Amino acid sequence: MNNITICAKYKGDSTTERGFRTMLFEIPPTGGKRPIPIPIALIPSFAAQDTCAAGRYTEGTHIVINGRLYPHEDGNLYVIPTQPLESLKMPINLNQVNIAGAVGFIREQTREDAFNFGMVVNAPPQKSIGHTWQDSLFFQCESWGDDAKRLKRFIYKGRAISLGGRLKFETWIDKNGDRNSQYKISVRSMQYAFFGKNQENAEIEEKIDKEIKEIVSKKETEKKKTYVKKKVADDVPF
Repeated sequence: MNNITICAKYKGDSTTERGFRTMLFEIPPTGGKRPIPIPIALIPSFAAQDTCAAGRYTEGTHIVINGRLYPHEDGNLYVIPTQPLESLKMPINLNQVNIAGAVGFIREQTREDAFNFGMVVNAPPQKSIGHTWQDSLFFQCESWGDDAKRLKRFIYKGRAISLGGRLKFETWIDKNGDRNSQYKISVRSMQYAFFGKNQENAEIEEKIDKEIKEIVSKKETEKKKTYVKKKVADDVPF
């Protein structure tokens, strides 16, 4: 699952490296010390019908978009609509992402009140951006406070998880003077679910299974020894 529902401002058109037309949008920033508008590129789809037609909207129009989210190696974040777009007279605060997959990596943690990790998600193929069934999507995720504590305790690399959050965009200049940027999903409070066993429980169960097997093996060995002794005793003539 890689769904997104947003209200974004239309900024004009562009094209992908493969020559497909895209519609450029910005999600208004909310919260944070230095909120940054979140740029996305929408690729018209059959599901959107004629609501993605060229020239339909003027720049600055606020539009509600429901679609699938595709981070791409070219640095862009693409959205493929799953239903028609809807224009609004006034903007609304709408920025919801829902993804489901497995924990792909857990970053080195530098703060006690935060927990950062990455997710690997499978999604339907999209020819326009070269995404196939064999490809995976990678999402960076962050959590804070009590949610960070819970996630830190219960997730591990490979664990299946679904979560809801808010899309973020960050930019910074590194030590070489180069500008960098990245998209993140900020996990919303209690909008997550784990699947499979907790790692600590799995380790305990594995330990118990091992101990049981050792006990059973020991008893079987002792039983065989007793049987051999008895057989030898029975064979000794009096």
